[in-house]
Amino acid sequence: MKTWIKCWFVILCIWMMAASIPGKAWAHTDNSEGQSKVTVNNDTLHYDLYIDFFELGRVVDLGVQPGVPQSELKTALQNKQTDVTEYLETRLEVFIDGAKAEGYISNTDVEKKLDREYAHIKIDYPISSSSSTSIQIDYSIFFDDNDPMHRNIVSYEVGGDKGQFIFNASDRQLQVGKGTVFGQVSRFIQLGFHHIMIGIDHILFVIALVLGSRKIGDVLKVVTVFTVAHSVTLGLTALNLLNIPPEIIEPLIALSIAYVAIENILFPTSKYRLWVVLGFGLFHGMGFAGALQLTSDMTWETLLSILSFNVGVEAGQALVILLLFPTLFLVRRFQWSGWVQGTATTAIAVFGFWWYFERFLVA
Repeated sequence: MKTWIKCWFVILCIWMMAASIPGKAWAHTDNSEGQSKVTVNNDTLHYDLYIDFFELGRVVDLGVQPGVPQSELKTALQNKQTDVTEYLETRLEVFIDGAKAEGYISNTDVEKKLDREYAHIKIDYPISSSSSTSIQIDYSIFFDDNDPMHRNIVSYEVGGDKGQFIFNASDRQLQVGKGTVFGQVSRFIQLGFHHIMIGIDHILFVIALVLGSRKIGDVLKVVTVFTVAHSVTLGLTALNLLNIPPEIIEPLIALSIAYVAIENILFPTSKYRLWVVLGFGLFHGMGFAGALQLTSDMTWETLLSILSFNVGVEAGQALVILLLFPTLFLVRRFQWSGWVQGTATTAIAVFGFWWYFERFLVA
């Protein structure tokens, strides 16, 4: 079989695979991530809960389908407030000095974050100022009845205690003020690493960069520039200092994959490569921030969470490079390496353009 026939056969197979992957697999978010903010004001503990509206609709019949106006979503959430309360009362529990506090929903709303509609549920827990020495929050939303991979990033400010925590299926209990720096750092590193491992588009971008590098020094240069670029915009976006709609960012991320792949084929020695990586790295950083929606103000705890998340991102990126570059180095020793690399690069370009047009049309 001729080499060009082999190449196009592989590309056709990959294109068919791309067409079969659900669109959400390409986004920079998990299935049902959420955010929370916990504060205490006088004799009330305020819990601001943000969870995916339609994921909530899987466990509570809200009576609406995707595509309806946001006003209808708000009305549906208000009308089903009793059902939502019944669902939450055993899955979101607050204990004050060991005694369970009885909360009530004070307000509901629907807000769009990234490309999703979020139910914003405000829950108030009356407490006495003399009994607020110990606060414990037990969170089990979605874990056992809808999505065991659900996560909720919570920011709290209670008295002099401030910090962030990540609720997941294995960490369902928060003792306010009892957390450690090591625990916070490790959770956000894991979150960043996980975010890379599910980010097919980002992984392909990194692979395209490696495929276009001939020496380990070239790899280090492009990775360093890319790291600096996406670290800047990740931090600015996570701190809400930069806000560009995902309808703009996501198509550009897809286009960056296709561009770098085509550049590898047509201009393999381009002197502008580092500038290109710098520019696209800024877009990728804003995409990364989709998994790091923090609700707290700029504090050292918030900065620590962002830094730890970024370390996790870099660890995942380094793993991809460590697995790929030595393999690529060995493959290049054989005569057939050219068509293998060409096929892989062209396939990445196909993925990039496919995702670009899909995201552009969706936007």
